[in-house]
Amino acid sequence: MKLAEHDVTFRTTALRGYHKSAQGESMLDVSSARVTHCVVHRVGNRLREEGCEFSQQEVRGTAELRGTLLRHYLTPLAKSGEDFEFYHESDISLNAAKHFSARILADEENFVSVSQNIAKHLYSASMHPSIAEGEFIVILFQDVRVDGIPHAALGLYKIEQREKFFDIEKSDDSINLIEINGIPVTSIQKGALIFGDDVGVFVKESGSQQTKYWAELFLKARPRQTRKSTSKLAAEFVKQVCSRIDIEAGMSLRRDLVDIFSASATVNYRDVEEVSERYLDRDEVSRLTQQLEDHSGFSALSGSALDSALLIRQARNVLRQYPLGDGIGLTVANPKARLENCSISKTKNGYRAIIDIELGE
Repeated sequence: MKLAEHDVTFRTTALRGYHKSAQGESMLDVSSARVTHCVVHRVGNRLREEGCEFSQQEVRGTAELRGTLLRHYLTPLAKSGEDFEFYHESDISLNAAKHFSARILADEENFVSVSQNIAKHLYSASMHPSIAEGEFIVILFQDVRVDGIPHAALGLYKIEQREKFFDIEKSDDSINLIEINGIPVTSIQKGALIFGDDVGVFVKESGSQQTKYWAELFLKARPRQTRKSTSKLAAEFVKQVCSRIDIEAGMSLRRDLVDIFSASATVNYRDVEEVSERYLDRDEVSRLTQQLEDHSGFSALSGSALDSALLIRQARNVLRQYPLGDGIGLTVANPKARLENCSISKTKNGYRAIIDIELGE
């Protein structure tokens, strides 16, 4: 029995999840969204030959369950999922996640059988020994609005960690605590919200670097080149440059970068490169940019415009942390403060530092 056959008009005006790209291309509004289909499979680790367990029936959910799915599984992806796009090295039609998702979005009658195909594809991508067996939840949402136009969206979620919960059991003369091992709903471990018509895919992925297979192997998706994602790469560029220069040069570079970020609402990636070239060889700067382009799939980074405020947030940790010596650093938490000068000398038992910090108005 489909969820759509129960309370098909279920809505909640309390849900106001928006995702707006940094360049303002699209906005997601989930305030009118509803759940029409949901199924749960179990997917193991292929390397350990754990196999898959497929459900043949959809979840028979209550209005409360659908409300929970909307609040905790749809809204977080709509609000803060990273903006990705599907790709393939040779032919985009060979991207399995995109192909199977498009089939469901075009014809929901085969929802369960196609969701099983998606689960099989996830199993084929689960080859690292650290990947845990877990539940794979597939949800079809309707009436997710993109720039005011209603769309269907497919949610894919992998649950790899369970949590301990307490429930209450009442008897004639006592109230007892019962320990339950269940699925947390307040955080998405691995999730994707997929739209048709080239709207895109929004991704959240937690876990160690060894288990970050979700976007790269399973979805075969990469960040879309927006102002937000380009700013994130520029922040990584700043981090890489700072790691390659000495302490005093790093302090000067940080001051110079804060100055150009504060001078205008928009800054070019090339401006960040030019400032960096005062402290690092130009060829090395070009090589770092090329590495970022190759890894991300982005093109023409040097000609990209960046949002200064966004870049400051993305590079905040790098810009506020000043290394003083081996394993010793200074963090300036006040956003209006800047380190003007720092004189460091070695002593018999460590370091002596004389620091000048300027407090802005």
